[in-house]
Amino acid sequence: MSRVVASNVHQLCLVPSDPGCWLPADHQVKCFNEIIEQEIDTSEIAGSRIRETHGRPSYDPLMLLKIVVYGYMVGLTSSRKIAQACVERLDFRYLTGGLTPSFSTITKFRAEKADALANVFPQTVSLALDDDLVEMRDVAFDGTKMLANASKHKAMSYERMCTTVQSLHEEMETLKKERRTASVQRKKEIEEELEFKRSRFARIQEARFALEDQRLEETGEPPKEKDQRNFTDPESRIMKKGASFEQCYNAQAAVDKGSQIILAAFVTQAGNDKQQLEPLVQKTVDQVGVLPGRGLADAGYFSEAVTENLKAKYKTTEWLISPGRLKSGSASEGPPRGRIPNDISTADLMRRKLRTKAGKTAYAQRKAIVEPAFGQIKEANLEFRRFSFRGLTKVQGEWLLVCAAHNLLKIVRHRKARARSSIAGLQQLAA
Repeated sequence: MSRVVASNVHQLCLVPSDPGCWLPADHQVKCFNEIIEQEIDTSEIAGSRIRETHGRPSYDPLMLLKIVVYGYMVGLTSSRKIAQACVERLDFRYLTGGLTPSFSTITKFRAEKADALANVFPQTVSLALDDDLVEMRDVAFDGTKMLANASKHKAMSYERMCTTVQSLHEEMETLKKERRTASVQRKKEIEEELEFKRSRFARIQEARFALEDQRLEETGEPPKEKDQRNFTDPESRIMKKGASFEQCYNAQAAVDKGSQIILAAFVTQAGNDKQQLEPLVQKTVDQVGVLPGRGLADAGYFSEAVTENLKAKYKTTEWLISPGRLKSGSASEGPPRGRIPNDISTADLMRRKLRTKAGKTAYAQRKAIVEPAFGQIKEANLEFRRFSFRGLTKVQGEWLLVCAAHNLLKIVRHRKARARSSIAGLQQLAA
């Protein structure tokens, strides 16, 4: 007769008061908690604790910081999902000490402390440097289109704005004429229709004027017919994402080859990357304090002016920026022959360099450095595909928080692996 261990969900038992007792000793949340408490400067948040003599006491801002950053680490970006996890998940209960803050409390904290949350990112880069996770030999620069918190169907072109405003104006005038001779019941219906059309007219007119002001400020010219503005998030833009066009922001990142640590990041409204390489490189150098040995970027970043500026400013760095795709099967794919012409253009010189065996080998590393980092953010680890906030400033802060979570996950896993190696080494010595 086989024996079975009985399972009774209603069995009363003594449980440890520390939620961490239920977790494995090497669980990532314990390493994460140590990093936040001992190695991240949280004085900006800790010094903001509200001291009131009456009313319900506020939650510790440091605890709220932990659950928000850890939430992004494990793929929970919604305040509601984080609040739910604080009730249902042991790793979150470990961070909160058994407390269960509401989603509104978490949402308010994220809105008020957005700058402090974004400031975690540069500190994660410093931690990665201390742990020797950053090599600065090969650094890849790239951008990815990240969905905005807005639908592309809520965008309207300038041409359509003008025609819709004119159409609404005519419809309102027609309704006003009808109202003069209408019955009492019909007058009420007309008033409701007019109220709706006035509201829509005002909203479209406001967006139209805003688009005109924006284009005049940027280009000094009136908007073109196909220029668009989104009503939900006016600062987002329609961009090509894969095979379709979506409402997006362009998220930029510089990734180190060693452990795929993100060294610098920012968000732009530009649909292409032409003007983003120089500021991205500058942010990388400011953050790390060391020039990369080799900088890798795809054809979207190439321009002769930018390439020349980078070579002049960062003379010790080798730059491999593809001027464009080579035609498959063409003779130009072979290694270059003969001397370099004196009057060769920057683009042709870069093509010649990328056709060498060393150039091909080095440039082939670009995708293996930066694309996995974006894949880990969007799919494998963080599952972050859409911004939660609206507006360029708030989106910029959230992207830095996402990159901080990506780096922290790398650091935590590295330290766990190092700890396991140390334990294995001690066991071998003991044996």
